[in-house]
Amino acid sequence: MKKLLMILTSHADLADEKEQTGVWLSTFTDAYYAFIEAGFEITVASPNGGRPPIDPLSEQNEYATDEVKTYRDDFMAQMEMGNTWSLEEVGSTVFDALYIADGHGALWDLSDNRQLGKLLYEALLNDSPIAMVGHGVTAMLSLAKLRPDVLNGLRVTGFTDTEEALLKKHRYLPFGLTDRLKASGAQFSHAIIPFTPHVETDGIFITGQNPASAAMAAHALVERIAVEQLCYD
Repeated sequence: MKKLLMILTSHADLADEKEQTGVWLSTFTDAYYAFIEAGFEITVASPNGGRPPIDPLSEQNEYATDEVKTYRDDFMAQMEMGNTWSLEEVGSTVFDALYIADGHGALWDLSDNRQLGKLLYEALLNDSPIAMVGHGVTAMLSLAKLRPDVLNGLRVTGFTDTEEALLKKHRYLPFGLTDRLKASGAQFSHAIIPFTPHVETDGIFITGQNPASAAMAAHALVERIAVEQLCYD
């Protein structure tokens, strides 16, 4: 059985400390059920471990995907998300693939996290696919601390400046993800229409632009694992 590590943010507050953030719920659930269906053994982790914060906006019915609705009645899935391993506890465990969910909190605790950088570097050395969605793409900056050239010319996507402005949260963020990725050498692309699905694949890296891209990114990762399995069989 293939082992997959899902990583969620532990950060709950925007910069003004009045607005709450956290994991964008559908980017956990949409991927989680895709991985369950594919037969993966899933470990869920976050920088601090325990129960990660969930962005309150993502729990509203207008943003609830079918997978979010399934999760609401799924005790086991709630237990897995509510009792995450810390990144330190995960340690040097080898996984066949990694997935990093969306959430504004990632800009604080996944962009400069040495343990996360080490996990991503190990995946890079082992040619293990890594899928990241929305603000979760900021994890590439942690990897860049250990592999400075990793973003040079790499095709990526992520939550855009336009999408940030439409949500009216950009003034409360520590930095602009798009600008930081471009400054690090990445070739950034995005969907023409904000909040619509867009996924880029370059080498082992699969990046999704926004929550609407989570299922697509997860299925791209599943397909890559399936192709690799066929090659080895």
